[in-house]
Amino acid sequence: MKAATALLVPWGLCVLLTAPVEGQLAQPQGEAPAGVPDGAEVQPRGPIHEAFAEPAAQRQDPSPVLPKQPPEPIQELPPDQKPEGEDVQWIPGYWGWDEDRTDFLWVSGIWRVPPPNHRWMPGYWDEVQGGWRWVSGYWSPVAQAAVELYQAPPEPVEEAPPPAPDTNSVFVPGIWVYSQTQYLWRPGHWIANRPGWVWTPACYNWTPGGYVFVNGYWDHDLDYRGVCFAPLYVEPRLRTVRTWTYRPAYTLATNFLVSALFVNPRSSHYYFGDYYEPAYARRGYTPWVDYRMAGRYHDPLLRYYRWNNRATPRWEENLRAVYAGRRDGTLVRPPRTWKEHVAHEAEHREKAIHAVTPLKTWQSPTHKLVPVTKAHAEEIHKNVVHWNTYSQERRRIEAPMKQVTPAGKTAVVAPRRVEMPRPTIQAPRVVRTPPPHPTAPKPHEVKQPAPKGKDKK
Repeated sequence: MKAATALLVPWGLCVLLTAPVEGQLAQPQGEAPAGVPDGAEVQPRGPIHEAFAEPAAQRQDPSPVLPKQPPEPIQELPPDQKPEGEDVQWIPGYWGWDEDRTDFLWVSGIWRVPPPNHRWMPGYWDEVQGGWRWVSGYWSPVAQAAVELYQAPPEPVEEAPPPAPDTNSVFVPGIWVYSQTQYLWRPGHWIANRPGWVWTPACYNWTPGGYVFVNGYWDHDLDYRGVCFAPLYVEPRLRTVRTWTYRPAYTLATNFLVSALFVNPRSSHYYFGDYYEPAYARRGYTPWVDYRMAGRYHDPLLRYYRWNNRATPRWEENLRAVYAGRRDGTLVRPPRTWKEHVAHEAEHREKAIHAVTPLKTWQSPTHKLVPVTKAHAEEIHKNVVHWNTYSQERRRIEAPMKQVTPAGKTAVVAPRRVEMPRPTIQAPRVVRTPPPHPTAPKPHEVKQPAPKGKDKK
C-alpha cells in the first residue's frame, strides 16, 4: 500500500483523516514527554524542517528581518532508532521563528532519504541592519562543487499551459534561465507522474550574495522521505544551559500532515497544525490546497497526492471540506499546545486527531525502524558538527557579499561563481533509482511587458 494509506478510501468527511494509520494508536501520555526537561515543551504545531519539505516557488525572496538574535543551537541527539536503509541520514535541527510568541522555536532534526544525487546545503541566520534574517537551505546536486550567484531574475511570464497529453501528466511551470549574457524564458511543459516520486520544479533561492539556481529534480513522496519530528519550544532560561541534551521522540504522520498543512511564503516554510483561524490567513498562512506558485500553479505535493488518490471519489473535495470545517469551527481542530494534546488524546481516544505520535509507534508503508548502532551514532555526531560548521561557512562566504541585483537597473549582471567548501559527509548510497529526468523545452528570448502602472508609449 502506498503513500497516505489512510487516504485511499472514502472518508465520511473527517473521520478517516483523523483516524490513526494502523499501528499508530495513541499511547498514554504524561504531563510532559520523557526526555524533555522542565522549561521545554514539544509542539503539536509549527514549522516543518525545510530539508524534509519546502514550498515550491519560481523565485524565493528574502525572509523578514527579525528583531531578536537567535540562540546558540541546542545539543540535539538523534533518536536511538532510525528507518532501515543505507540511504537514510540524520540532518540536525535549527532555530525557527514563532510569530505567535514572537520568539524562537527549535525545528527538530529529521531522518531523511535525500533526493537521489543531491546533498543538503544547510541554512543559517544572517545578521543584517535592524536584526537577523534566515537564509534557507536547499538541495544541491552532489556533483556541483561551486555555485553561481545571479541577480534576481525577471518576474515569471504569464503563460497559458497547452492541453494536457493525458490524465497522467502534470504541468511544470516555465522559468527564466541565464544564458551567456541574458535571461531566456524556458517554457512550461507537461511531464508524466510517477508513483512514489514528486517532481520539484526549478527555483531561484535567495542568498545575501545573489540567487542560486536549483534545477528541477525528483524527490521521494512524504512516506519514503523518512521521519519528520515535532518542534520544541525552549524557554529562554534554559537555552544557555549546556547540561542537557534533546533527543526528538514525537513524529508527524503523513495522514495527519495532508489535513493540516499550511504554506507561509514569507518564511519559505511549510507549517503543520492549527493555523485555521482566519487571522492566520491575513498573516499569509495558506492551506496547501489553496497555495499557488506565482499565484497560478498548485503546490507540487498537492498535485502528486491528488493524482496518487485519483481512484478515490471526491478526494480533493473531502480534503477541502476538512480545512473549511476546521476553519469555520464545525469540525474539531488539532491541539495547539502539549497540554491540549494530552487532554485531546484522553477525551477522544481512538477518534483523536494524532497531531504527533511517539516514535516507538511510528508506522510507514515503506520503512521499518532499526536500532542505531554505537558506531553509527558516533558517525552521526561527527556529521552534526560538520552540518553546523558548513552552515557557518555558507554564512562566511555569502553574507559579506553585496547583493548582485542592481536596484532600479534593467541590465543583466553576469553571475559570480563561488567555490563552496568540500563536504566531509559522504552522500548516502542511492538505493531507489529515480525516474528519467524529463526533457524541458529550449529557452528563448521573451520581450517583457511594461511594468504595471506604467503608461505605454
